[in-house]
Order: sequence, then structure tokens, then C-alpha cells
Amino acid sequence: MYNDGSNRGREGSVLVDPRETARRPIRRVGTRIAAIAISDSEDVLSQDQVLERLGLQGEEFAERIFARSGVERRHLNLSEDFLGRTMQGRAKQIEQELLSHSIRAIDALELDPSEIGTVVSSSLYSLGCPTLAHQVVDHYGMNPSTDKYHVSGVGCASAVPLMRLAAQTMRENPDKHALVVTAESMSGILTRATAEDPKAKTVGSALFGDGCAVAVLSSDPSADGPIILDSQVHQLTDTLGAVRLDLTGEDSYLHLARDLPDLAGEGLPDVVAAFLRRNRLERSDIDHWMAHPGGRRVVENVQSALELSHDDLATSWSSLAEHGNVGTPSILYVLKETIERYGPEPGEHGLLVTIGPGVTLGLMLLGW
Repeated sequence: MYNDGSNRGREGSVLVDPRETARRPIRRVGTRIAAIAISDSEDVLSQDQVLERLGLQGEEFAERIFARSGVERRHLNLSEDFLGRTMQGRAKQIEQELLSHSIRAIDALELDPSEIGTVVSSSLYSLGCPTLAHQVVDHYGMNPSTDKYHVSGVGCASAVPLMRLAAQTMRENPDKHALVVTAESMSGILTRATAEDPKAKTVGSALFGDGCAVAVLSSDPSADGPIILDSQVHQLTDTLGAVRLDLTGEDSYLHLARDLPDLAGEGLPDVVAAFLRRNRLERSDIDHWMAHPGGRRVVENVQSALELSHDDLATSWSSLAEHGNVGTPSILYVLKETIERYGPEPGEHGLLVTIGPGVTLGLMLLGW
């Protein structure tokens, strides 16, 4: 994940051709997303399997929505036993699964726990205590003074405020890294269909999947990964009801307003233009576009609003097809695939666009 820094300072002892120095890309300095890892469950279901397990097979509206969702398969726990439990009856198992997937993803990073100064965790589902951040610190035996924060209710827009919070804590302790843990069990809010279900419940059932992604933020000049150049969150006025979690003891669903994609699309162009302008950039300066894979209409509206092509958002489409909308960690899935697929070059820029409850737009400008 990190370079060992063994080559730093060597230029001071040799003659360096100024023309060679001028040809080298300038090494940006600041907080970097130094590494990303994900963890998915082994339970992968096709859309037809989800329709069958939720009792929606043969229902014309449901089959049409599932077929047009942009999702092909998802990681979900929809076993007979799990679906038969109440919301409360699922809680303990879900909390354990969130922690287990977080540990598996963190282990993949091969971190030295003593190098972590801050842990920030987030999940739409988890409301219990101790928080996921507390459990991670305890599991790895981190320093008891490690800063711990848990953010809930931000959902699909989480990545930007989580990164902003983690980066801010690093200013007081720049020699330490920050660990951002995002874990989601959308299985926990999926229930079998009933005759009284609103259509919004069916729409959500067609989209959501489980997922976990962790990221390391580092100020180490030798660290790999893109630097966070700027970020912003923007809440659209009069849109609080567009994304709403309805939960009872026996049933739940994440309500998505029919006009949510349109609301986000309408507000996006001006917000993005102003954001890029303050960074002295234009849309043509962005080499890698990464949008929240919230659903087919969400990605289509971002694509149309920003005058992008299908290929410009290829990793968003791919993440939606392979994982569905995994809520909190979604955009980290897209960022990881973008880095692996395209191998961004020094000097290139990327823009993350998240859309979540509020309705809140999140923007993060990355530089390589």
C-alpha cells in the first residue's frame, strides 16, 4: 500500500538535469486515499431469485421494475430463516456481519494498527452501541486514544462527509493515518411482499444490495492513491421526503420518491459548475467521472445533466449491475474499479458524485 520512502532525498547527492526535472509530473501533496478494500458476502442472487424469495414473481409491475433497474445480481441474505424474522430479530446477526465484513476488508489492507489515529465508520442500518468504530478499535488493539466516530443516516451520500471528517482529524495528527469503514446490510430492511405494499417498496427491493468498503487516508508523501483536492456537500431545499426509511417491528422499506433522479439531475449542473470553477477547472478537465450507482434512472440523470456518455460512467454502470445499490460504500466500489480498470496517470483528475438522503449531493475532486 505504501512506498518505503527509500528513494527520497537521493537527488540531493547527485547532479540532476533541469530539463529532466521539468519533464517529471509534479507530485501533489496532501491527504490521499491511499488504499481501498471491499468485502462481499458469498450469497449472490440474480434478479429472478430475489423476485422469487420476496414473493414478487408473476407480479407485472415488480418484474418490469426489476428488469429495467440496471441490476443483474446482488449480494443479499434472503434465506427463509432470515426473512422469517422480525426487524428486531435480525439486528444481532446483522451487527455481527457488518463487523465481520469490516474486519475482512481491513485485513486485506495489511495495516499496522499502531499507524491509525482515527477510525470513522458509517452504516445506514447500524444504530446500536458500541459503534462499529469502537468495535474495530477494540478488535485490532489500537491505541485507546484513537479518535472514533460513527455516522448514521447519511446513506448513499456518506463518502464525501466521511472523507472530510477523517481528513480534518488528520490535521491535528498528520503522522497518523485515518481509517474509513463503510458497511451496509440492505438485506436487513428487505421483507416479503404483501398486498398492501406501496410501489416504492418494490422499487427499493429491485435495487439494494449488501456491501462493505474500507479506505485508508494518509498524508505520507510517499503514499499511493489519489489526493483529495477539494470536496463539498450540497443539500437541495424542500427534498427531505424524497429518501425516507420507514421501519416497524414487522416491516420496513427505504422509500425513494419517483422524482428523486430528476431532482438530483436538475440540481447537479450548477453545483458541479461552481465547484469546478472554484478549483479553476472545467468539465473537460475531468478525466474520470464516478457517479453513485443508485439505480438506472439515477445514473442516467447524472449522465444527462453533466452531458456525459455511457462510457464516461462505465464503472458506475458496472458497479450497479454487479452489486446493486449498496448504499453507504457504493461510491468506494466505483472508485476502486476506476483505479483498477483505468490506472489513472499523474496529472489526471477524477470527480466523485454522490446522491443521498436530504436530498444531498456530494462532490469530491481527486488528483493523481
